Amino acid sequence: MNKKIGASVILVAIIAASVASWLANNQISELQSQNSKVQDQLSELQNQLNELQLQNREQQDRLNDFTYELAKARHLRVEITAFQWISSFDPIGGLWLGHPVNVTVENNDVVPLMGLKLRVTLANENTGAKIGTGGSGITIDGLDAGERQSFYVDGMEGPWTSLNSSLEDAVCVVTLTVGDIVLDRGTFIIS
Repeated sequence: MNKKIGASVILVAIIAASVASWLANNQISELQSQNSKVQDQLSELQNQLNELQLQNREQQDRLNDFTYELAKARHLRVEITAFQWISSFDPIGGLWLGHPVNVTVENNDVVPLMGLKLRVTLANENTGAKIGTGGSGITIDGLDAGERQSFYVDGMEGPWTSLNSSLEDAVCVVTLTVGDIVLDRGTFIIS
């Protein structure tokens, strides 16, 4: 009798393990199917995102072109309204120093402006001779009508000088352009 009970218990355990294994495999298959669907949805969303980013870049290019064409047709009312020399410097490669600044630009025009460029250089106040090297500048992606925004021009984007350059008679020249058209230029004392 004990043998029959033992055999029955073993048989029940084997059946239970088989049923549990079958349920687990079904659950895994279901999860794999759901994962595959989610991966497909994610891939589709990524494709849509890529398409939207491409459309956004194309619109940005058209708006940049529009700003440039408008600047060729009439004076754009955008100006540099504030300047701050940041007294620190950023070492560049050991022999060069980058000089970061903050520049505030205000769009007093009736249209948003896109693709503006801010360039910052150093010059001798008395002779106008360039001091050091001008950085790459920064691009202002967009400035709504009436908007005023401050921009940080770091040591790589702004002017660089060598370690032995004197800034005794130096001034900072900030130029705001769109394409090859100068919209505003200011000369500021550094301190």
